[in-house]
Amino acid sequence: MEEANDREIEPDNGHVNNGGNEFYNAVFDDSNQEDISFNFDEDEEPPLEPRFKYERLEGEHTLPFLKTATFTSIDIHDKFIAIGTASGLIYILDHHGYGNFDSVPPLKPHRCAVSRVKFDETGSYVLSCANDSKLVVSGVGTDKLCCTVNITVMPKSIAFSPDFIRQQSGHCFIMGERNLVLYEKTFFQYKANNLYSGSERDGFIHCCSWNDNFIAFTNDTGTRVYERGPERIVTSVQPSHDVDRVRSSRSPPKHLWMPENNLVIGWADTVTILKIRDDGGVRKGEVHHIFHVSMFICGISYIPENGIENVELFLVGLQLEGEDFDDCASVISTVTTLTAMESTACTTVLKTSVIRPLGLKDFELQSEDVIESIRLSSHTLPYMIHGLGIPYLATYFILTTKQIIIAVPYGPEDGIRWRLQYKLYDEAFEMAKHHADLLVKTDLSQKSVGRKIIEGYLSNKQARVAASYLPHICGDCKEEWEWAVGQFHDAKMSTLLADVLPDSSPTLNSESYETVLIACLFNNPKQFRKLVQTWSPDLYKTSLIIDKTQWRIQQISRSGESGDVDEVEKILMDTLAHLYLYERKYENALKILMSCQDFQIFNVIDKHQLFDLVKDQITELMNINSERALRLLLDNADSVEPAFVMEKIGRQPKLQLAYLTKLMSRNEGTEFADKAVQLYADHDKKKLLPFLRKNANYNVNKARRLCSDRGFVEETIYLLAKSGNHFDAVKMMVREYKNIEKVIAYCKDQNDPDLWVHLLGVVAEFPAHFSQLIIEASNCLDPLLIMDKLPDDADIPNLSEALEKLLMDYTNHADLQKCCYESTLNDLSVLTQNLLQASDESVPVTLMTRCSLCSQIIMASNQELGRKLTDIKVFKCGHVFHLACSTSEIDRRHSIEDGICISCSDNSDSVNV
Repeated sequence: MEEANDREIEPDNGHVNNGGNEFYNAVFDDSNQEDISFNFDEDEEPPLEPRFKYERLEGEHTLPFLKTATFTSIDIHDKFIAIGTASGLIYILDHHGYGNFDSVPPLKPHRCAVSRVKFDETGSYVLSCANDSKLVVSGVGTDKLCCTVNITVMPKSIAFSPDFIRQQSGHCFIMGERNLVLYEKTFFQYKANNLYSGSERDGFIHCCSWNDNFIAFTNDTGTRVYERGPERIVTSVQPSHDVDRVRSSRSPPKHLWMPENNLVIGWADTVTILKIRDDGGVRKGEVHHIFHVSMFICGISYIPENGIENVELFLVGLQLEGEDFDDCASVISTVTTLTAMESTACTTVLKTSVIRPLGLKDFELQSEDVIESIRLSSHTLPYMIHGLGIPYLATYFILTTKQIIIAVPYGPEDGIRWRLQYKLYDEAFEMAKHHADLLVKTDLSQKSVGRKIIEGYLSNKQARVAASYLPHICGDCKEEWEWAVGQFHDAKMSTLLADVLPDSSPTLNSESYETVLIACLFNNPKQFRKLVQTWSPDLYKTSLIIDKTQWRIQQISRSGESGDVDEVEKILMDTLAHLYLYERKYENALKILMSCQDFQIFNVIDKHQLFDLVKDQITELMNINSERALRLLLDNADSVEPAFVMEKIGRQPKLQLAYLTKLMSRNEGTEFADKAVQLYADHDKKKLLPFLRKNANYNVNKARRLCSDRGFVEETIYLLAKSGNHFDAVKMMVREYKNIEKVIAYCKDQNDPDLWVHLLGVVAEFPAHFSQLIIEASNCLDPLLIMDKLPDDADIPNLSEALEKLLMDYTNHADLQKCCYESTLNDLSVLTQNLLQASDESVPVTLMTRCSLCSQIIMASNQELGRKLTDIKVFKCGHVFHLACSTSEIDRRHSIEDGICISCSDNSDSVNV
């Protein structure tokens, strides 16, 4: 897609936005915008991120003699750097390249170029060798163990013992030529002891190293590890490259001892990692990794950050460009003179690599840097370059013949700049965020990096991606959001901010929101409507947006186009209605919603209580949505009379019916019951019968005539039954249904014998149903009456079976009555006998029995009562009285006959009351 299609509509110079925003041309374009990227191909991976930056040592520029010296060897210690030169001098410098030559003057141990130089573990002594057949131990600020050992060969490699400076350790060091020789200090001189004797075909020992009790050395036949104590060779590793093609003199091997007795051997273009392990007290060597790299190794160190299991190796080497790698190996093998080297077409490049070993022959390249600032001559060979490091200080040194380069890890600023350069914006911002406190006062602070990312995406035509980054970059910073709005406005991509611009936390100035709204108004009306509906009107000037929207609608109307323009105009009208609502111009808003027949008008009326403004437009509301209009009318029943509504919708009977249905479901509008019956009969017959059953306010006779005239059978039968005219209802049911079961069920519900008699007369006209009726009515009517109603001249199917059933039912009924009568007599006899038996039982009178009237003991002595024993009266009910008490009580109560228990009489009277 072209750039013009991505951008928003250009401003119309004839209309200026007072709020600082521009209007756009009237041409509407709602096409999907696509991002255009001019980055590198997405399928093409970015280069590996550098792990180090390379700088010249600071002190190198301040020491004049270093500018003219030719460097031949180097060794580093935690405190110093020792540099050997072609003139035989050794300079002791600090890690920044500065030397205190008053305290530690340059050493002059040799008359020719220093080929090797080594520190002891304490940094107190330097061991050096050269082609002058001397081994020299020089002190750094001390001379106690300084010595010179003259030999008859030219040494190729040297190494101190780890405990060289310790008393009674022998102060040993080793030298490698064809043989590996151990030198141990005796009382007057150093004593030589051959640890390994090599033949002429084995070549020279170009590298040796000493770690703990293990001495590693390498000649053309491979690398061997010698163990002190047992004095034996523990293991031997053959070279994995062609030593005849790549001569060790031009690409010598390099050793690196890592923790846990891991030996890394870098030789030519191969790397081998050997582990010395203890197997039952016997030391053995195991090759864990062996792989080829695309350069000739000049130095090797490691990065201990990930632990020994996932160690990363730091390699320094030369790569010859312009020929195949095998041809480059041939060049190193055959070149012997400067003229021959210059005649080749190869270009020498100094590079570093960080690799992580994986499997036996696999590794992962973590980074690869070409040090372009170092110009090497075409005759530079690997032995002229040296690379060493101090892993725990994360500092690495590279020595060429003329320069000393220090490699230090990338800092946050370097990493961010590299990521920005290759448009790795995610990683750049995360790094800036992670190191925010460190970078706050730099030009790569989180704020600055965020702005660079947005500007980068916008300049590369990736505005949509830039918009998606804004929430992460701007966060809660009001200033950054407002800056981003300005950038997108300048790029004419403000519509992309619609989905990401915050409306709270933070809240921006009104111009920012107005910029986005106006951009959407002219480029994306649907988005414009969404923003107006979701954004609070307090965020922007609603009067300004109303003016712009009105002008835009007029512009579209004048265009005279159809199709999409009509839809756009409708969207903008709907949005304008919402804006009027925000301004409390309710009449204008309702007028627009009514003209657009927008369903949202009901929500607006309910929310703002605007029914009084539309109660005269009930018909229009019904046309928009009858269900919501009816509910609106019912919710505002106090504001409008049902008669008024019925009058307004008098020409729309279906709306009248819907209105009455809703009204009567609330037990209102009883005066329109007859009208409802008529409307149901005309427009919704299925609901007529349920209405007739549920409602009781209509005129039954009028409704019956209406249903009868229209031939509504069920409704007419129901109304006949409701009006009490059961005979006509039964007659109609028999004639219309022709199904005697419904009629019989109806008669059973009424439980009227006369109705059954009437039914017999009606069914007589339908002999086919008479047999069933005889069976059903046998329990309700006298069989003689049923027999009397039998038609004489009709052929009644199954009559004999029906009569047999009738007689059997009657016989069973008679038998049942007889059994019940006999059972009653038996029960009466048993109850009578029980009564008589109970009446014949004696009534016990004991010494403790009390009179039921005076409550005194009946059998009391004279002393207790103060009177003589009196006669007593006993009743069958169990009550006992003194005769005197009962006589006086009976005299008091004239209504109680003598012989009736006074207590039982009292209980009976109370029950009757």
